[in-house]
Amino acid sequence: MKTKLKQTATLTFGALLLSACAGQPSIPKVEQAEVDKYEKAYMAEYEQIKQKNYKPSFKWVQPKNKKEECKVWVSINPSDDKTTKSDYSLFWDGDCKDGYAYGLGREIENTMLSNIRQIGYYQHGKAQDYCIQFDPLNGFTRDGECSYTPDKPNHYVKTFIKDKQGDLQISYEFGVGISKNTPAMIMRTYPFYDVVEYFKIYPNFSYVIADFTKNEFDTRKYEFNIKEHKNGKFNGFGFATLKNGYTNAGEMQNGTLIRRVQLPQSYFNKANSIFSEIKREANLALEAQRKALIIKEKYKKKICKDSVQVDFMDNDEYKAICHEDEYYAKLKQKIDYKLAQIEKQKQAKRTQQQQERLIRAREAEALAAQRRAAAAEEANSQRAWDSLNRSIQNTNTNMQLQQLNNNIMMYNLTPKRYDVYLH
Repeated sequence: MKTKLKQTATLTFGALLLSACAGQPSIPKVEQAEVDKYEKAYMAEYEQIKQKNYKPSFKWVQPKNKKEECKVWVSINPSDDKTTKSDYSLFWDGDCKDGYAYGLGREIENTMLSNIRQIGYYQHGKAQDYCIQFDPLNGFTRDGECSYTPDKPNHYVKTFIKDKQGDLQISYEFGVGISKNTPAMIMRTYPFYDVVEYFKIYPNFSYVIADFTKNEFDTRKYEFNIKEHKNGKFNGFGFATLKNGYTNAGEMQNGTLIRRVQLPQSYFNKANSIFSEIKREANLALEAQRKALIIKEKYKKKICKDSVQVDFMDNDEYKAICHEDEYYAKLKQKIDYKLAQIEKQKQAKRTQQQQERLIRAREAEALAAQRRAAAAEEANSQRAWDSLNRSIQNTNTNMQLQQLNNNIMMYNLTPKRYDVYLH
């Protein structure tokens, strides 16, 4: 997770398009003005959304385990305030100063459906700069920047782990969240699936890039589309570059391809630019994660001592974070086992494809052999026909010569009447 993402990857869409278009003159070209019509409508809508001046909602909450005033700044949904519910509780294991949470510590927030913890260095009831959030019940961890204002987006790395009934699923999300004036830009990877996804997310629509370069069984290399959030379907111009060097482009409406098109080079340049933007933010997210994890390690050194005990919750549950290395070691074993199973499936598929290629090669060779045999038979038939023709011609010639001889003989035997022609 700490390895810097490579910046050298480039989507060479334009060259691919040219090679595709050369053999497809019947596909219509679209101009930039037509290509832009969807995005112009989306951006106009986005500007109206920004005018609403959305602000996230927070409130001060007093932790249950603190007798002195020690308020913590907690996010809420104003239409459904979780802090007013009977199943809600908040604890803080750090210090207090001037009536607010202070210093290195952990928030522990419980509801019926979540169990969220946040580790950070707090001043005036708020985590400063970087923090770690995790929810064991729902299987996610978030490491990165912590900001409570809508004007400053947060860079983060989020890990999702679900291990239920033997079905292990893991994904990683790198990037920057949405803010009042900027879109979210995130990258998602999946250890058990050979695809990487990139998103530039506005409140009303998203640019979506899928990278299939590591998937040996997929003919695609990259896909680029626009997704409308109202219906969750692709809506606009998109394209797929293929591993054979060609590009398929088209216009989508409500998830349906309505026509194939040739896109202008500027559209591919735009896709390259979006791709680079997202990768840049993903690298910043990895740096933010690194700093957040330093805070986490300092916190563990603080509380992972035998002398540290708590009475506001089960002490073993509280100190489970001290044994996370054991948890991740067991998780790695499960990951390795699943990867080995996936590799077996891939190998079986490779073997099947190889067998299918051999069958097709044999069928092609059998067809070629049939064609050669047919050609040879046809050649033999032609030679036989030619021989017959020559035999017939020879017979006709002989008959004609015999008739000529007969005529001559008859002429010699016939009495001559020379007087017939005398005058």
